Formats: sequence, structure tokens, C-alpha cells
Amino acid sequence: MEKRREKRLDEENKVVLYVLGESGQPQEESFYSFSRDISVGGLRIMTDQPLPVKTRVRLEIALSETKKLITGIAEVRWVKSLFDEEVFEMGLEFIELDPQSRVHLLEHVYRKVLSR
Repeated sequence: MEKRREKRLDEENKVVLYVLGESGQPQEESFYSFSRDISVGGLRIMTDQPLPVKTRVRLEIALSETKKLITGIAEVRWVKSLFDEEVFEMGLEFIELDPQSRVHLLEHVYRKVLSR
């Protein structure tokens, strides 16, 4: 039985993550990744550099279809190794999205969900 509250779209979008320090400021570290799926509550990404659960990141998601940029803060909720500790999946929950990003994301997800 599906436990998720939000509908997820299986799609690949470019994602850039900036690890946030204790002060909430971005550290030097940044990661480039692709989403495996996305919803209005979060996304699942593939990466070769996993982050610890509860790590907060500033993220930028370039929606593949509309090219709109989603920006905000997310938290790592889970990490799973896929291939011999070389490729990982991470689940990120959105903590804070800027208002325009939230609108773009809602439009994107629900337009696709309703067109199925």
C-alpha cells in the first residue's frame, strides 16, 4: 500500500545541491545530480556522494520539460546504496521553497498527474 501523501512523477531533472553548515550558510561543497522522481513534498535523486540523514541542503532543480528553476531548502530523509557503495539514492524532503518555486512545482506536478 502506498504510504506517500503526494503523487510522484518519475522523471529526470537536473539538480544542484549546496550543503548547508550549522549556521544555515552554504559550505564550499556542491553536488550535481539528477532526480529519479519528484513531488510537491520532495524528490529522490541519484548521486555518487551520499550525505548523512538530516543534512540540510540548498537546492536548484531545473525542470526538464518547462526549464523553470525550483529553488529552496531540503533535508536528506534517507540514503540507499545501489551499486557497491558507488551509486546511491537519496530521498530529500522540501523544508522551504521560495513562493514562485512552489507555484511552478505545483503546476508542473498536477498538470502531469491530471494528464495521465
